[in-house]
Parts: sequence; structure tokens; C-alpha cells
Amino acid sequence: MSTIKLPVIIHGVTGRMGQIALRALQLIAKKQMTRVAGDVIEPVPIGVGRNLEKMQAMAKEKGLSHMFTELDAAVEFAHSINPTKQVYHNTVATGIRRAVLLEALPFLDPSTCGVYMEKPLAANYADGFAIVDALEKGGFIHGVVHHMLSTPGLRKAIELLPQIKPLSAQMLFGYEVGSGLGGNKEFCAQRPDFNWTLAEAGGGIILDMCHEGYLSQALFGDTVALSCIARLVVPQRLSSDGKTIIDCDVEDYSQLTRQHANGVVNTSVWSWYRRVNSEFGPLEITIDGEGGSLVFGLYGLKVQWKESAPANRWEKSVSGEKIEWRDHWQYIEMDYEDPFAFELAEYLGNFMQGKKYRKNAIQALNILSEVEAQYTSAANSGSMVRRGAMTYYPQPVPAGWKPERLQGKLLTVKR
Repeated sequence: MSTIKLPVIIHGVTGRMGQIALRALQLIAKKQMTRVAGDVIEPVPIGVGRNLEKMQAMAKEKGLSHMFTELDAAVEFAHSINPTKQVYHNTVATGIRRAVLLEALPFLDPSTCGVYMEKPLAANYADGFAIVDALEKGGFIHGVVHHMLSTPGLRKAIELLPQIKPLSAQMLFGYEVGSGLGGNKEFCAQRPDFNWTLAEAGGGIILDMCHEGYLSQALFGDTVALSCIARLVVPQRLSSDGKTIIDCDVEDYSQLTRQHANGVVNTSVWSWYRRVNSEFGPLEITIDGEGGSLVFGLYGLKVQWKESAPANRWEKSVSGEKIEWRDHWQYIEMDYEDPFAFELAEYLGNFMQGKKYRKNAIQALNILSEVEAQYTSAANSGSMVRRGAMTYYPQPVPAGWKPERLQGKLLTVKR
């Protein structure tokens, strides 16, 4: 057994997702999570950012040894570590990913370099298509973060689905993200400022939390129709600078219904104004099926098999007899694993073996198509959008197409 060093360039390393990527790579190296043909693949993080002073401060705190302000210098250094294998990981803000990535690709050699990206893939389908088109024409092995699928709760749920035989589902996601105007500093800047404005091209819970699309697909397969309602619940928020008032102009609440090809109907609520009432945290998914029901989140799961619940008869209801409903669930034990590290280790292994990665940019672009369908539906009072009206790769958008982002149509909840 030998150790193969694999340089991984993190573009946007000082950002929130860049630091998560750094932590994941460090964990992969520490635990030797990626092995190919008996060899240990040891990722070597290389940071790229615009602000050297900020990078140096972060590097000291997080343990980053290599950093550059210019991508070409980082690529040259990566080649010096391993001339035959390198990875470029783009973690910049969603709104600028297309521009940054397309500028970066000419520096990268598809015969030696893989490309991994944060989600959402881009600010809209057209930008995402441009990214996929460039990656596919260049011949890169590419991947996009779908980290919720790598959490213990989701992996166990997917394993149990054949026994559950799903019929319907519900998803609840969100937690209280305070406006920051109440004086409690804990409820200020919980999310980045770009979450609240269209100009930052990353705002809006439908786009930013596109996790919903890949979760629903992984659990129930293709969507044949969907409908969506969106609202702006908190119109003003305090900026992360603690001084500036942000006038919000994107949705912070959405309610979505998906009809899947297998007949399952999945209803979801995604909100930044939800007080969590779940033992499994901010994401709670309920799947009811012929064989039983699952209730789970990212890091926990319980199951109730068919006819193991107490039978509910009207005689008991009218007599006031109390039924301990929660006592009839079986909790499944599972070990914690960092989902970002787990998934990135999987991608690195695929790349080192020259294999196409299943959670790639085409998959992410098709999820982005369904994001566009949600906005279209919400702009039309929740009208149904069928699969035939959605644009999937390799279809480009029509000439003159503009993404719907509810400009002038977003309803604010009246108080």
C-alpha cells in the first residue's frame, strides 16, 4: 500500500462553503477515507482567494498550508505536487460561479484535472447550461455537492424504501432565522446577506435550498408535475455588518407539491421562519407507505411497520382514552459521518479511477430546471407545471429567455 498525494484547489476558500470543503479534505486525509486499488489517496488542500490577508488569517486558524491569490499559480503548484492528477473545487458564490468557472477552465487540463462544484450549480438554468456545456465539451470528470444524500439519515431511509413501498411524503425544512432587529445578536447574520436580495443572485429559498429537488428525486424518482407558492415573510433584515438594513426582495418561504412518475405525491414546506419541533432537527421527512412509515432527518430515523401502530377506533376517541402514539416507533441507531467529507471522498475515488461521477453537473442542471419550474408556478398563483414544459439537458433555453424570480409578483405576508 502506498500514499498518493492529490492536490485539491479550493477556489473561494475564505467563504463559508470553502471552509467546509477545507474541513472535509482535512478529515478525508486524517481518516484515509479515499482508497483506490489499495492505495491511500491523500488530498492536499490549496486555497485560492482574492484577499491574501483574509486568507492568511483563516489559514492560521483552520490549518491551511498552501494559498494563492492567482489561479494560474495555484494550478502550477498543484502540478508540482502531482503532475498527473489534480482537482479544482469551485466554492464561490452562486451568482458569480458561471463567470469564475468559465475563466478558470482554460487553466485546467481535462486529462489530469477533475472539477467539483458547490450547489446550486448556477443562478439560473442558462448559466448552468453554459457551465455544463463547457465541462462536457472539455471532457472533464465533474461533480456537484449533493451532501444531504450522504447523511446517515438519508442513506438509511433510501435503504429501507423497498420495504416501505412509498405512497406519499411530506418534507418540512427550516429554522428561525431572525431579522436581527430584535436586539438578540444570536439572531443576526445566521445566513449570508446574499440570501435576502435578488441582486446577489443567490437569494431566495427556492434557489438556495435546491436540496429539495435532489432529495425528492433520490427518494421517489422523476417528477412529472409540480406546483409552488412562495412568500416573503420577513421584509427587512439587519446585514452581517450589524448596521445596514437590507430590504429583502426574494422569497423566504415556499410550499411545493411534486407528483412523481411512480405515483408518490410529495408536499414540502421550506421556510426561514420556522421554529423546529422535531427530534431530527431542521429537516424532517415523513414517508407513508404500504409496508410502513418512516420519519427521519439528516442524522436520525425511526420506522413504524405496517399494523404495528395502535388501532384507532372511535370508541377510544370519544372516551378520552389516551394513546401514546410515539411509543410505537422503532429508532434505528446510526453512526455520525461528516456528509461533506463522505461525498467528497466518493468523488475523489471516482476521479482517480477515471469514472464518471453520478452526482455530476448534468444532474445538478436538471434540478435547476425544476427550480425554474417552481418560480414559474409561484408567479402564476401556484399553477401546475408539467414535465413536458420543463427544460432538461441537453436542451438550451430559447433565445431571449429570462429567468422568473417573482420580480414585482412576490407577495409579502401582511401584518
